[in-house]
Amino acid sequence: MGGRRALEHDPEERIDVHTLVESQRRLIDSKHPFEQVVAALWVGGTLKRRLAQLTDRQVGQLVWDYVLDQLTLFGPDATICQHATERLFRSAGGSWAEYDKSAMDEDTPPCPACGSETIYHVGIDEPDFLLCGRADCEHKEPLGICAGDESGDEED
Repeated sequence: MGGRRALEHDPEERIDVHTLVESQRRLIDSKHPFEQVVAALWVGGTLKRRLAQLTDRQVGQLVWDYVLDQLTLFGPDATICQHATERLFRSAGGSWAEYDKSAMDEDTPPCPACGSETIYHVGIDEPDFLLCGRADCEHKEPLGICAGDESGDEED
């Protein structure tokens, strides 16, 4: 059972959000009812507590990474989800203000490895970073900005 190894940890150590998401997906698809219950209750509850600790921008990045791709491309669900994601990216409080300027709105430098476009990613369990947009490059450039906070101060 692959999900069990990913969840073995020191109780004092936090499991990163990406591991929780992938573990819940894997366990919920299990043929074993017990693993499905573990996914729904323990992993789901742990993920919910971790999400409550994240900034709006970090939640927006998770919506972008895990939810938006699962929706119908031209359906209203994708439009609503994209708007919600952009709103979360723009403001630490989540409110929409047309004058808000975010690092997400700025042009990004080209990839130093291949020269392609880079995409700004808000870090979840790591500092924010630029990711090369070319699928076969996957260069990742850390920005040193922590917790989705553009001022560089890490939130508690």
